[in-house]
Amino acid sequence: MTPRPEPARPAELPAAFRLLFQNAAADDRENRIVNALGLVHRGELDPQGLFVLRGRGGMLGAVLCLPLPGESALVWPPQCVHDKRRSVLEDALLGCAANWLRARNVRVAQALLSPEEAERATALPRNGFAHVTHLLFLRHDLSLPPPPLKSRTRLKYQAYNPSKPAVFHQTLQNTYKDTLDCPELNGVRGVEEVIAGHRGQSHFDPNLWLLALVDGLPVGVLLLTRSPETLDWEISYVGVVPEARGRGFGRELVLKALAAAQTGGAPYLTLSVDARNHPARELYRVLGFEVYDRREVFLAVWK
Repeated sequence: MTPRPEPARPAELPAAFRLLFQNAAADDRENRIVNALGLVHRGELDPQGLFVLRGRGGMLGAVLCLPLPGESALVWPPQCVHDKRRSVLEDALLGCAANWLRARNVRVAQALLSPEEAERATALPRNGFAHVTHLLFLRHDLSLPPPPLKSRTRLKYQAYNPSKPAVFHQTLQNTYKDTLDCPELNGVRGVEEVIAGHRGQSHFDPNLWLLALVDGLPVGVLLLTRSPETLDWEISYVGVVPEARGRGFGRELVLKALAAAQTGGAPYLTLSVDARNHPARELYRVLGFEVYDRREVFLAVWK
């Protein structure tokens, strides 16, 4: 009989995280354990989302899920001890995690794994997490001179006003039409949930959320965030509405981001892009961004 997954007890947290990160390199594993315990201590990770399976000989398996703002969540794939019932135990853990997240109104859950981790994550596709793409993580060294504009600046900008968000929200929603960045997510969440997700990712500063206009008409949005830990800036999102694409506004928005981050004293400007989005990848390459990491994306959508 398969045991029932239950939340890890406080005394079990170190062992559960050790099992969860068992396939990481030794030094990385210890760092992950320390970081995870720190997140729990600071209240940034709910230990109720860490589920374990217990057997007579000790802990058999663990899975971790972290709800995020905007009806989304991150999932770390289940890890089990070497057992003939491994697939059964993994499925029990993932099923429990999915039920727990859905009870909290999560609509989108994703696992972001290194290529090596993805090869071992066979339980994810069995349990509704489709391998949809891989994300490329890029950065621009801001000690280098910025790329030339090539043309005059056409865009005007308005900072996000949380008390009057309608135009910004509608423009953001319009930029998702026919997007090449994770189109599987289109229409799954409303714009309010998308905004909540972006606001919850990092230290929100409305002055770094910009509405781009041409002759008073909105054509795109740029969402920037600052990392107080690394001092880097990140392009959380950049998008142009369909009717304004092909006119160089995407390039102008990214150049705006580079100039703002450089003026703000950031060492790097970072971003992530769906590997299937070839036009964006080429733009970033031409503007001097370089790939520094990659993650495989497994996605579960619960409508």
